[in-house]
Amino acid sequence: MMQQALGFIIAANIIDFIASMIQTGSGFVTQRRKILLWQSVQLGLQSISMILLGAFTGAVSNVLSVARNILCYYDKVNRPVKAILIAVQFLLTLIVGDGSVISWVPFIVCTIYIIFMTETDPIRFKLLVTLTFIPWIFYYLIYKSYTGSFFAAATTVTNIISLTRMIREKREKAQVH
Repeated sequence: MMQQALGFIIAANIIDFIASMIQTGSGFVTQRRKILLWQSVQLGLQSISMILLGAFTGAVSNVLSVARNILCYYDKVNRPVKAILIAVQFLLTLIVGDGSVISWVPFIVCTIYIIFMTETDPIRFKLLVTLTFIPWIFYYLIYKSYTGSFFAAATTVTNIISLTRMIREKREKAQVH
């Protein structure tokens, strides 16, 4: 039994490693549509990893996030769609969650993301992406997704680097004009 659990943890971390490589690389992407596309691929892989680790609210959140990103990619996100996405995630969190504080982290993070995901300013959007990675670091650790946690931290760093560059370029452009 213990070997089987260890096998699931190892398999989940290998899958999460692949997803995390995509996640970290997306930290250097600055275009909103490309960020959403790469996030969708990464989220699909991480959903499999989360299921293996028993992190069901994270898996539900990731699956809904793929749908959300597809809707956003095609500019189909408006207030009613956002409300529906939040309501569905809330209900699924109630159903698959264990009621612990950590099981609500995906709902909270994704609700914040959904509310602000239609932000058109690239700097503000990058800030949103950056800030919403931070709670995942702890969520992954608790569910033994060590690669997920490490790479969520790494992605936060790459996003901060990219965000800093974007802000500097904007300032330089403003000084020219």
